Amino acid sequence: MTKKKQEPDLNDAYSPHQHPPVDMSPRMYQHRQKVQERMVAITGATSSSRQHVKPLTPIETKPKLKRKKSLQELHQSISDPALSTRALDEIRVHFANKKNSLGTCISYGLVNTAVVLPVEMSFGAIIFSNSAFIPYLPVLIKLVVISAVVHQISFSALSSLPFAIGQVQDAGLIFLAAMANTIVNHVRARELDDSHILATATIILPLCTAFLGVGLVIIGNFRLAGYVQALPTPVIGGYLAFIGFFCGQSGLALMGGVNVVNYLDWHKFLASKVAILILPGFAGGLGIYLLARKLRHMAVLPVSIMSLLFCFYWILMFKNIPLDEARSSGWLSTAEAPPVWYHTWDFLQFDKVCWSVLPELAITEISMMLVVALSSSLDVAAIELDLGKDLDYNHELKTVGWSNIVSGMTGGYTGSYIFSQSIFSLRSGIHSRWAGLFVAFFEAVTVVSPVSILSYVPNFVFGSLLVMIAVDLMVEWLWDLRSKVTLAEYAVALSTFGTMIVFGVESGILFGILLYVIMVKAGMDVGDLSDDESEMQDEEKHLLSSDEVLRKQEQKYNATSYQENNIDFDRNDHLTTNGFGEHVDNQPGILDF
Repeated sequence: MTKKKQEPDLNDAYSPHQHPPVDMSPRMYQHRQKVQERMVAITGATSSSRQHVKPLTPIETKPKLKRKKSLQELHQSISDPALSTRALDEIRVHFANKKNSLGTCISYGLVNTAVVLPVEMSFGAIIFSNSAFIPYLPVLIKLVVISAVVHQISFSALSSLPFAIGQVQDAGLIFLAAMANTIVNHVRARELDDSHILATATIILPLCTAFLGVGLVIIGNFRLAGYVQALPTPVIGGYLAFIGFFCGQSGLALMGGVNVVNYLDWHKFLASKVAILILPGFAGGLGIYLLARKLRHMAVLPVSIMSLLFCFYWILMFKNIPLDEARSSGWLSTAEAPPVWYHTWDFLQFDKVCWSVLPELAITEISMMLVVALSSSLDVAAIELDLGKDLDYNHELKTVGWSNIVSGMTGGYTGSYIFSQSIFSLRSGIHSRWAGLFVAFFEAVTVVSPVSILSYVPNFVFGSLLVMIAVDLMVEWLWDLRSKVTLAEYAVALSTFGTMIVFGVESGILFGILLYVIMVKAGMDVGDLSDDESEMQDEEKHLLSSDEVLRKQEQKYNATSYQENNIDFDRNDHLTTNGFGEHVDNQPGILDF
């Protein structure tokens, strides 16, 4: 009696390093792999296929674009208390009995610190990019690092995810930098000295951060996270591209030692001396981006930073150039050495604060609250996709909110999940909160250290990090976006981006939303969610019901040779056509139906 062949399950995922099952031909095995990858692309990665999702790199500061659910489904899945409570309980049970050794926690704490610390210091240079703050940057950047320590402790203590990495994040940088510029202009208009500028900036910005945290806690308590996510996708894309533009502009200004507020000041970069100071960092940033995109390894960023430092000091030693000369030439920071760490908060003098600037910051604060809430939801969505379990968005928003409240009350700045590092820790098998606490510990060591890192790290190293972030965000949200959305949506994204460059963030967001609504009313294709979801469901059903088609094709593959089926290959042995008139790629990838 012949044993009946067992039909392969379409949901089975085979590792690309495994051999095909004995009852399946090699050609059929490759075909099945492509169908599975297509399913993952449409329906989301399942627990069995999650190993095929490409690894994240540190420069992926925002998750890739995914079509959002309808408002009704968001309200049901995020605002339902029963579903949220069940999701939170499942996560806690999942990680309840999973532990890591102390050595593992220390090791991954060091690795994550090596990645996030240089970026955090670069973010500090963005917040205080105005020329009025340059002499005081060592102290101000130390305040940002202290804020990163506070955020990490808060996330390690409060998040439902024990592997969470939370730091000062890019989403709020533009708003904080805009507030800082407004404060400088407001104080100088009253002919007050730098002590009033510093006092106003170092007190009001943290207060705005704490107020932001209160808003996020309210959003989480009233389960409004689903409604925050209803902001049009192309408007989000335009804003994220502008974050890249702003990071790049700030990085170039930092390296060149010039004050650049907007595109009208870009002519300053063309001066010969400024261009020479910018060139190494610009080339370094592009190089790091290309290496990270090619190698996709966590070691790319720290190794690249060490390589830039080695090259700089090797050139100084080879040409016998003293540090003072390099500093006077603009390669190193000329800022004053920071005081002992417990004097870091000396700028916070309430009697010198210009409280009259608060009304000018109101609109910026509200915009920052909405954008940070949305950005945090995107980060949670990216972690949820990789984890393969539902997360309570409202709980995580409250975690972000409380972290910002504590950060603001201690003189810090806005922060959220760093989703790339959180996913890195998850995939590395980190299940202990101690790993995140060691990140905070190692960052705190740099704060209390008597040596100023800024005094010995050249400006182009920090600038290269900002250029890397700029290139990554702008390529993702200005170039790659065009193949993921409709033409009308792409126009909204570009219009939002352009409006932000010319008129500012708040105007860009409002204009983008207005343009999106106009296009919807005009009947233009802006990626209607219900239609899009219907198409995805139909395609998913087609895939899930394709077993019969696959079985027929398998029989033909086993019964007929490639020559008899008139299969043609190119010089690279890629399959182009077969006997059924179908176009199939022999390389691993997504099969187009």
